[in-house]
Amino acid sequence: MKSIDVINHWKDYKIDPRYFIILFLGAFVAAGQIYLGFYQKWDVVIVSVLSTIITELIIVRLKYKKWTFPLSAFITGLGVSLLLSSNLLIVYSATAVLSICLKFFLRFKGAHVFNPNNLGVVIMLVLLPQYAVSTPKQWTNGYTIMVLIMLLGFVVVFIAKRLDVVLTYLSGYVIFSLCRHFLLGTPLFLALGPLLGASLQLFTFFMITDPKTTPASRKGRIVYGISIALIDAIYRAYTIPNPQFYALFTVSLLLLPTERLILSRKKQKQLQLT
Repeated sequence: MKSIDVINHWKDYKIDPRYFIILFLGAFVAAGQIYLGFYQKWDVVIVSVLSTIITELIIVRLKYKKWTFPLSAFITGLGVSLLLSSNLLIVYSATAVLSICLKFFLRFKGAHVFNPNNLGVVIMLVLLPQYAVSTPKQWTNGYTIMVLIMLLGFVVVFIAKRLDVVLTYLSGYVIFSLCRHFLLGTPLFLALGPLLGASLQLFTFFMITDPKTTPASRKGRIVYGISIALIDAIYRAYTIPNPQFYALFTVSLLLLPTERLILSRKKQKQLQLT
């Protein structure tokens, strides 16, 4: 029997949220290149985007026998250029290709399990730490840019119907940061400070809100958001670098397949009763 797809399709939305995600990431790229002097220059953006687009075009053509412009791949390419830092262009290209390939081949119940950017970046950070790092220190904490990016981020997640994930994660992040402060003695600014940085905002509004890799039910999304915040806090307590990336990877691995399996079985029972 063909598996029941419990994942939201882009066609389920009146307005495709991917256009707004591109606008959101494009604002990051423009701010980084024009105002902030990012370590990653335009060549990184171009290489990353071209690598994801070409890879997805080839895979879709071979697998589905059609040509479609890969909006999602364009988003993934922008994400790679923003999240990763390396002095080798080949690292960006490899991360981009790997992210797209794994999106198509690591699937469960009709869709990929991991956010492509998250999985690609985690693999590179683990396997090639001498060539690939994540550099949140390049982000400014200027209030004007932070407020504009945050407002645009809220618009994007509202349209994508993932505001519940963001609010749950941010609430959990604050609660667990206060726990680290009062129970473990972590300085308060050190615990809460990342909230003011664009690096965590990019993670919050872009990575954990992907409609294709978040739970389909609201209850599941609330559990998803609070779980990411909890695992993130645990990794931070053990001073693990880039804890948010590993937290999302962990929760996606443990929660998403379980949630999809439960929903799939419920739908199968409903079909049997009708």
